[in-house]
Amino acid sequence: MNKKNMLPEGTRDLILDECIIKRALERDVDSIFEKWGYKEVITPTLEFYETFNHDSQTLREEDMYKFFDNRGRILVLRPDMTIPIARVVETKLKETEFPIKLRYTSNVFRVHESLGGKRNEYTDCGIEFIGLEDKKSDLEVLVLALEALKKLGLRDFKLEIGNIGFFNGAFKTLEIDQEYKEVIAQFIEDKNLKSLEDYLCNLDIKEEYRKFFNKLPWMFGDKKILEEAKKLAFNDNIKENLEYLEELYSQLESLGYGENVTFDLGMVPRLNYYTGIIFRGYGEGVGNTLLRGGRYDKLIKSSNDYIPAIGFSIDVNSVIENFKQNGNRNENQNVYKIYYNLENRIEAIKKSEELRNQGYIVDLLPKEHIKKIKIVNGGEF
Repeated sequence: MNKKNMLPEGTRDLILDECIIKRALERDVDSIFEKWGYKEVITPTLEFYETFNHDSQTLREEDMYKFFDNRGRILVLRPDMTIPIARVVETKLKETEFPIKLRYTSNVFRVHESLGGKRNEYTDCGIEFIGLEDKKSDLEVLVLALEALKKLGLRDFKLEIGNIGFFNGAFKTLEIDQEYKEVIAQFIEDKNLKSLEDYLCNLDIKEEYRKFFNKLPWMFGDKKILEEAKKLAFNDNIKENLEYLEELYSQLESLGYGENVTFDLGMVPRLNYYTGIIFRGYGEGVGNTLLRGGRYDKLIKSSNDYIPAIGFSIDVNSVIENFKQNGNRNENQNVYKIYYNLENRIEAIKKSEELRNQGYIVDLLPKEHIKKIKIVNGGEF
């Protein structure tokens, strides 16, 4: 096999119509963020490994593409955009008045398991709302996430909301080592019910706690699941987090998004910088999660104080195939083809410029057998 024609695992070429669709999706989503007052930020593709290698998050070393610079320092291809933006806020924007609203469109890189079917390079369009606590910013970000999903043109989409405080709240009463907590979290996130049950049986905890954690992977669905969860709540912290989710749902329902919102109380993402609500977006015809986000109040520091923040990102690449199959975009209506022979090419170029000045795309094509220029809108003759 000729390796010069091969691609690294988890990458792909985008060609022709795929590029048109991708750029159009990026423009559509970015325009929503811009209209809501979010300012663009662009960070380097390369970051120092130390930027991502600290206690506030749990991106595994093997999940990152690493290499060395000419001084022997370890660099990575950015595996996430929230961490670089936190760095920007702590340095370049440390004198800026809060709140700060930022948006981005950037490629990120993750090393996924072989044959897992996931991309190792993809484009994230996202926002970060920095400087306001949960009740002053969560609703706006959730609405913006729903509006972005709607803008993607999906026939059916859902925003699934959880609250890491619901999981962490259980440990306020429970004295248990961090390593046990992480194992429980992974089993719940993976919906690995048998392993979770066996693991909990070997822990010295009350039966009501064991029952709570065994039920957690099943706690997903519409707003009724919040009422069911209240029956298992064994401390005030858990109850408060459930009540906050009820409050958010009531507000979203009054704004007309009720049918697009579900809940998953067993949502425990690997990145442990989340501190409050967490959410994911799904769409009909899109196999993977296409939107991820949450609140992270313990990541950004300013003058020794943590700055509250919340954000999300959309994996634009995951939607491209859906658009191709459904034919949701027709760009031909704005494309002209001008056919000309060598004798009238000056006339053809002038005419093409007139059309371009009107906002059209114009493709010039030489044809020897025609006597005068021919202009075609949206296809060949």
